[in-house]
Amino acid sequence: MKNFLDFFYYTKTERKACVLLLILCIAAFVLPDWLDFSKPHDLTTLANAPRPVQAKANWPKPQRWNNYKKKYKYQYKYNARYPAKEPRVVASFAAFDPNLVSLDELLKMGLNKRSASIWVKYTSKGGHFKKAEDVLKVYGLPEDWYQQAKPYLQIQTKPDLETGAPGKASYSSFEDKKFTKKGAQVCTPIDVNTADTAAWQSLRGIGKVLANRIIKFRDKLGGFYQVDQVKETFGLADSVYQKIRPCLQLNALTLKPLLINQASFNELAGHPYLGFKAAKAIMNWKDQHGPLGKMEDLEGLVALEAGKLEKLKPYVQF
Repeated sequence: MKNFLDFFYYTKTERKACVLLLILCIAAFVLPDWLDFSKPHDLTTLANAPRPVQAKANWPKPQRWNNYKKKYKYQYKYNARYPAKEPRVVASFAAFDPNLVSLDELLKMGLNKRSASIWVKYTSKGGHFKKAEDVLKVYGLPEDWYQQAKPYLQIQTKPDLETGAPGKASYSSFEDKKFTKKGAQVCTPIDVNTADTAAWQSLRGIGKVLANRIIKFRDKLGGFYQVDQVKETFGLADSVYQKIRPCLQLNALTLKPLLINQASFNELAGHPYLGFKAAKAIMNWKDQHGPLGKMEDLEGLVALEAGKLEKLKPYVQF
């Protein structure tokens, strides 16, 4: 117990310090209520102080704008809900040939721009309407528009390329448009092995995409050894090929040989007449039996079809 009481014993100096600390604590709580320690504000500081900003929503609006908004508020709502539509074109039909009609003529006859563009693009690429019902094949063509335009559809046949005689209109009432007489030569002949992109595009029905495909196919083959190889180009329709066939010639027969034993796997697989499976079979054969020495060795490969093997023979060198 004595040790516990000794814990609360203070010396004279410690007692003085406790009394002084108690006086300071009381003064700290009492004096702020009796005395005003705040200093008067500086006039310069008050002048430069930012003014309180009034809320934008409470700003007074000009009376003129309020009157204008009240007058046209219903018009704003109506325009937002019902936007203005494009003026409808009054259809004006006249006798026309669907194979010769232009974009402006179709628009004047009330056809929508999308269908008219598809129509003109089809005919410009070599497409031909043989009868009036073929027009319905145009994507998005309205049925009601076709029924209105059907009496004015007058298809004219093509001129005879051998005699040069002009064609006859499929409707006897259509006599104002006639094809110009042309001879049998309707295009400039091109060499299939030396023609560039511009030469191919000069042919009817051949655009930039088809021209590039033909040249790319020719380079992969190593050149054409006969004209009919052109129709094997991907995307080239047979109808288009038959039109350009009289314009194709084969004067320069220069083929790039396919060295079957020295060619890599990618070179073999990239050839149009071989492909991946055939190239793999050839590589396996060379690994097991050594280099190929004759065409009979190729004929023994299961992956090669008989038709492609005949086409491949002019290119293969052992």
